[in-house]
Amino acid sequence: MSPYFSTKQLSLIIVFSALGAIASVPIGHLGNYLKAIPFLPLGTGQILAGLHLIMVVLAALYVKKPGAAAMTGAVKGLAEAVLFSFHGLSVIVMSAIQGAIIDAVLAIMGYNTKAILVGCGLSAASNVVFIQFFIGMHFPLEAYVLMYVLAVVSGVVFGGYTGNKLYQMVEERLP
Repeated sequence: MSPYFSTKQLSLIIVFSALGAIASVPIGHLGNYLKAIPFLPLGTGQILAGLHLIMVVLAALYVKKPGAAAMTGAVKGLAEAVLFSFHGLSVIVMSAIQGAIIDAVLAIMGYNTKAILVGCGLSAASNVVFIQFFIGMHFPLEAYVLMYVLAVVSGVVFGGYTGNKLYQMVEERLP
């Protein structure tokens, strides 16, 4: 297998990055607006974290090469920044890290369902790590625990399970 991406693979990465960015900007704003609902605890927006990963997972599964998810995440982050993500320029780094985590887990565990679920759970949790340690937002410990739990569950369910199911549905219908 060649270490280089073919034109078809690069096209897939670009298309999935663009679709992911277009979907992620309103999802990010929606997650941010969840803070305004009085009875919801701080950090509830992380329940949507896995939705940001669907297109990254699809790109990784279709390209099946190391670096595909990281590249998709980085390009997705660039497009999100241009589309006025509420995270600003930090979304580029966040998305690239999320893709790199998925790539690392897939490289270690192989391209199977379990690896996708684990990779997406860890990838979604990396968003909280970025907020906690790099952006330096100070929240109570309970809020961070809730954010990690919601992010992992969301990553597994929305990113991993949904992304894998979409991939399988398309593969079943293609000759």
